[in-house]
Amino acid sequence: MKFNIFFAAILFSTISAFSQTHFEPGYIIETNGTKVACLIKNEDWKGSPTTFVYKLSENGETKIGSLDNVIEFGSEQSFKYIKATVEIDQSTDVVNNLKFDRNPDLKEETIFLKTLVEGKASLYFTLNSDTPRYFYSKDNGTIEQLIYKRYLVTRLKMGTNDRYKQQLATNLNCSDLTEKSFENLEYKTNSLINIITKYNSCHNSESVVFKKNKREAKFNLSIRPGVTFSSFSMQRRGDAQVNFDSNTGIRIGVEAEYIFPFNNGKWSVFVEPTYRSYKTEKEILYVDMITFQKYTTVSVNYTSIELPLGGRHYMYLKNDAAFFIDAAVIMDLTTLGSEINSSNEDSYDLNVMADAALALGVGFRYQNKYSVSARYHTSRQLLNYENINSGYKSFAVIVGYNFL
Repeated sequence: MKFNIFFAAILFSTISAFSQTHFEPGYIIETNGTKVACLIKNEDWKGSPTTFVYKLSENGETKIGSLDNVIEFGSEQSFKYIKATVEIDQSTDVVNNLKFDRNPDLKEETIFLKTLVEGKASLYFTLNSDTPRYFYSKDNGTIEQLIYKRYLVTRLKMGTNDRYKQQLATNLNCSDLTEKSFENLEYKTNSLINIITKYNSCHNSESVVFKKNKREAKFNLSIRPGVTFSSFSMQRRGDAQVNFDSNTGIRIGVEAEYIFPFNNGKWSVFVEPTYRSYKTEKEILYVDMITFQKYTTVSVNYTSIELPLGGRHYMYLKNDAAFFIDAAVIMDLTTLGSEINSSNEDSYDLNVMADAALALGVGFRYQNKYSVSARYHTSRQLLNYENINSGYKSFAVIVGYNFL
């Protein structure tokens, strides 16, 4: 119970810290045209945010920007979003849900469009139902969607409406852009950025390309020793449940972690082969030959190399510090000869065969080098016998050092 309370307290503290996540210098333009310098919480939005969080100073209160009070916000050349009313294709791009109509299903919406390129010709982006939609404008004119749609020709054949190629070929007149430039044009970010910037260059117009500060994928390799607090119970059919004393043991793991490059490096997956041990014994009363009650000392020796495989989410306080939460499935690679023995009763001489368990953890990382965390393991069976039920629980406090 104490372990659970401690774990819950750490989890609550971690979640409370989430609001302090990374802010970076930027600006907003209010609906009255006033430009205000501020700090914007960069969420690395996948599509068009409906709201965003900002504050006017490092210690200022957080405010909410929305379509109602902001017409533009950004962070130098890292990102820029503008409020625009545009027609967006509502068609699905999910293969199983494609329709026979090749024409886009356009609907007018007011959203924050992500600016990719700004110049004589400009390029914008959003996601609509997880489908990429690109837009362009020329000479600060109307923002228009570049049409691309997959549809069914027959039930077994798929076609594509590539009108975006014609739209750009018609409007981006430039000697440096040939017919093949548009025929081979892909409906992808880099391809569209390239052709827009070439057009601008052809007309001696500067192109401002907004690219997020690209975060590289990271690979961490850490040594993670720690202390475990474990408890074990078992009940043989017909006997009373035996609750063994809680025990303190050691664990040592080597964790390989891959931090994904998207969403500001907030997500990772990890695997952590870990050695751990739990030993305890207890004198118990049991029934012998139905009528006699006897005492025996039951010794539990559970030593294993386990393999947690899971995911982690970071919540950054600043660039060199972050709280994190993680979850993992845990399986034993080997139990290293673990067993349960009785001093004088053969039926309590048992082989250990552990089930998988779920682990939940919280922690703190500093300078991508040092970490401390707490991890709770849900109850798991250690015995595979029809007439015996068992439960093994553990809680660990872990320190880590990343040497890559």
